[in-house]
Amino acid sequence: MNKLYNTYCKLVGADNLFGNSKENAQFTEDPASSLIKEAITSGKPLMIARLGATELNAILNYHFVNTSLINNIGNIFRGIPYFMTYKKGVMENMNVLSGFFPSTKENLDRFAKMSLEDMGQIDILGSWLKQERFLFPFMSQDHARIRLWDLTPFKHENPWTEALAGKKVLIVHPFEDTIISQYKKREFLFKDPRVLPAFELKTVKAVQSAGDHDSGFKSWFEALDYMTDQISAKDFDIALLGCGAYGLPLAARIKRMGKQAIHIGGALQSLFGIKGARWERPPYNFHELYYNECWVRPNDADKPAGAQKIEGACYW
Repeated sequence: MNKLYNTYCKLVGADNLFGNSKENAQFTEDPASSLIKEAITSGKPLMIARLGATELNAILNYHFVNTSLINNIGNIFRGIPYFMTYKKGVMENMNVLSGFFPSTKENLDRFAKMSLEDMGQIDILGSWLKQERFLFPFMSQDHARIRLWDLTPFKHENPWTEALAGKKVLIVHPFEDTIISQYKKREFLFKDPRVLPAFELKTVKAVQSAGDHDSGFKSWFEALDYMTDQISAKDFDIALLGCGAYGLPLAARIKRMGKQAIHIGGALQSLFGIKGARWERPPYNFHELYYNECWVRPNDADKPAGAQKIEGACYW
């Protein structure tokens, strides 16, 4: 049955509804960088975020499962394969790749409901997947969209990170010690010093629950609340987040605190000259474009058990 339906999906062109795409973006390159910079300098509460592929699949799965029968019939004929229950692959990937636990239907329902509500806080979306458009109705009508690529500041002639100068900047990331160490070498990491300007660095070590790592928490939600408490205890102006599936809800909570948050995701480590296998492959090729003698690998202590299961240890 699945094979027949997959064949049907191809015949009706369902592949055009999913996959990588830049077509959702309204701003690209330097105009996108300027948009981010202006949002930061406004001083207003801010949420800039991106949607991870694994989390997006889970949210869409929930959304279509809970869509009305009439609309679901339409979805079936359009070739949208998310209309009956959670797919096994979605549940497994949320656990291994996104570190979501326990990955049960009840917990995924709770995660998806929370995510759809949090999307309403997004001011600027770093867009990269066609299927994001199914969730635009959950975002504010005046949210802006840039390419996900444009959240990477050192790709721009005028990097948006220049607006961080002199601010109290909180970094939420599992590689806390490496980030602190690398920031001391900030002037040597990039040719353009505006990429990583002088600011007051603050950190919160993000919970690592992907792979086979035991985070020490009973659930993903308990870990999320723990990090929320850690963040709320800090004095900061803006937070940059690279913490997997925790990033979107944390960014929304930070905005609700009246502060600014930019959920960059995995690429945040590269802002501090930290190497990762993902960015040494096409189309990134950071090793050819940006690496120098001051870039380093993450500390061994920051490599979780089962790291190879996380896209071939892509962050290490």
